[in-house]
Amino acid sequence: MRKPKCYSYIRFSTSEQLKGSSLKRQLGLAREYAHTNKLELDESLTLHDLGISAYKGKHRTEGALGEFLSLVNSKKIPKGSILIVESLDRLSREQVLDALNLFLNIIREGIKIVTLMDNMEYSEETINSNIGQLMFSLTIMSRAHEESLVKSKRLKAAWVQKRENIRNEVLTRVCPSWLKVTDDKKGFIKLKRDVRLFGRYTI
Repeated sequence: MRKPKCYSYIRFSTSEQLKGSSLKRQLGLAREYAHTNKLELDESLTLHDLGISAYKGKHRTEGALGEFLSLVNSKKIPKGSILIVESLDRLSREQVLDALNLFLNIIREGIKIVTLMDNMEYSEETINSNIGQLMFSLTIMSRAHEESLVKSKRLKAAWVQKRENIRNEVLTRVCPSWLKVTDDKKGFIKLKRDVRLFGRYTI
């Protein structure tokens, strides 16, 4: 009998994590799982949503996860295959019902979900035989959404504060190359172009 293929889905929400070890760590864990269980990890399908938040489901509608779901629905990824994620919050940070719907839709298509951080394996068989497993997954989904909700509120509050203070301090340091934020952060300095420096701008 042919062994089922594994697919590693990797997601993180900030570009800063790309500079760190998040991608390497998640991929390493997936390879280790496949090796330990003598399974084939199919790396020809790159399921990476790097710097994409799962809070509003963009990864599901536009990202690599959406591509995977489409392949599952079209039967190009067969029943019995395994989707490996570091944890359920990599799969979704949407509201609980949306996250649960995604989770169950994958499982109903005959795809097993494996979460490496807690060594859990979710399938129709395991959930039907142990309802506690479903309750456990719901707890994780709820916590993931709450964490993202708090972050979102904090970010919005910070930008509201910045806009209210815009007369006293510049909103952002991002500006055209011919401008520079002043040391007191209250305005910009217009730079002059020096052709001797290959068209670069100087003070």
